Amino acid sequence: MPGKPLIIASIFVLGLVSNTLSHAQEVYVKDSLRVGVRTEPGNKLSPVSVVTTGMKLTVLESSGNYIKIKSANNIVGWVKKTYISPEPPARIHLQQLQEKHQKLQSDLAKQTKVARAAELNARSLGEEISQLKRTNAELRIQLDDQHSENMVSGLSYVWKFGLFLLFCIIGFVGGLIWHRSYAMKRLGGLRV
Repeated sequence: MPGKPLIIASIFVLGLVSNTLSHAQEVYVKDSLRVGVRTEPGNKLSPVSVVTTGMKLTVLESSGNYIKIKSANNIVGWVKKTYISPEPPARIHLQQLQEKHQKLQSDLAKQTKVARAAELNARSLGEEISQLKRTNAELRIQLDDQHSENMVSGLSYVWKFGLFLLFCIIGFVGGLIWHRSYAMKRLGGLRV
């Protein structure tokens, strides 16, 4: 069965190729280099193109010390693995970190402005609350004064009414007594 190992080997190679293609890895040219891109792995053929430091490359295939890559501007070919790194070069990484730092600084400045505005607003509202509390206290004092005055004037009306009523009763009783004595005088001392 000479065909069976060939079938197994074909399936294995197809599995590797499909696995490599389905998990496209991105790598970078490291250091400050210009790397020649060749049509086949090895140094036998002259480079057909060049990739430089920091270029993002997609890995298509691997063979020994070489990998087949594709660049963003569609350069396809083989380069030596020693010139490639999964991490961006330090200066690109630094540039990315600086851009991130600038964005964070900008965000911080915006948030600081928002915080200052909120602080000013809080101070203003605090002053307004203090003013409203003072006004409320003054109004309570005025209300208590008016209530006291109303109580005094209310009591005054009660006393005045009570005195009026007392005078009316005294006048009525006095009038009765006067009327009785007047009637007795007219009748010659007879009681009515």
